[in-house]
Amino acid sequence: MKAWTLYLVFPGRYGPLASGAAMLTMWILIQLWLVGELFWASTGLFFAAALAYLPAVHAHIFNLTRAAVVELSGELALSPAQQSAALDRVQHPGWRYQIIFALIGTCAAVMHIEYMGLITQLPDGSMDLSSNMIKVNIAGTLLSWVTMTTVIANLVRSNSVLGDLAKYFKQVDLFRKQPWQPLARVAIASTLALIGTNALFPLLFIDSGTSSAVKILPGMMLTAPAIIAMVMLPLSSAHKLIVAHKTQRLEAIDHALRRLTNPKSMVDMQGLNTLLAQRSHLEKVSTWPLNLDNVGRLLFYLFIPPLTWVGAALIERLVDGFV
Repeated sequence: MKAWTLYLVFPGRYGPLASGAAMLTMWILIQLWLVGELFWASTGLFFAAALAYLPAVHAHIFNLTRAAVVELSGELALSPAQQSAALDRVQHPGWRYQIIFALIGTCAAVMHIEYMGLITQLPDGSMDLSSNMIKVNIAGTLLSWVTMTTVIANLVRSNSVLGDLAKYFKQVDLFRKQPWQPLARVAIASTLALIGTNALFPLLFIDSGTSSAVKILPGMMLTAPAIIAMVMLPLSSAHKLIVAHKTQRLEAIDHALRRLTNPKSMVDMQGLNTLLAQRSHLEKVSTWPLNLDNVGRLLFYLFIPPLTWVGAALIERLVDGFV
């Protein structure tokens, strides 16, 4: 059984994009129909954008992960049956796994609703659910948390499977990053699921009397550690493998250098210079399977949320100055 969020996305190359646009329109229209106030362009737009964005980006990253497993097949010392099993683990997390994290998301949503005080109590002690705005706010919070925890859990799981495959590389070339690029692409693309959601957080405090930090703190507590896990899980096994081979090569060179501590001929001198040059070059080799393009793209993605927060804060202060 696939993750339930993937069933919300149209198939095909442009399926995630088309599904995201359709769901964004649907959620906005539903909320406007139920609430009927332009106020909802703030928090309601966050709900609509998050619920449209998360399934679409999950499907996009899922397709990248599946393509990465296929691309790595020629580099791995695994049988076709073992590679097929790994691909099946990426595609089908199982219904128990999904139910567990749906329940975790529900619990997180309930704590968030309590933390934000979204439900007020009437004088008789009962909950005030009289207005559609309160109901939509509660439903939007619940759906957003369940969807976000489901997407995060499934991406962490698939990235962990992909990271395990790195242990079975047939050959480790310390001077070429190209064989590792499928891992790097998935690791960096996976952060988009959470970085994009973080970039939407300013919508929660535009036109709101609540402190911005109070409204985005619960989401940040979940997404910040998850972003680190998204990057590290596909790359950590490859990093350990590169470190082991680099250490082995350096030890071999050091062993050869100990034999030439006292060169007595031109041949010995040439051999010594060659070994020293090799050691110097090898020490500069990065042990992470990332090239400059990967690092630049990751840094660019990480700067997106802070820029949107600063921009939203400046707009909010500017608007307050005119009011």
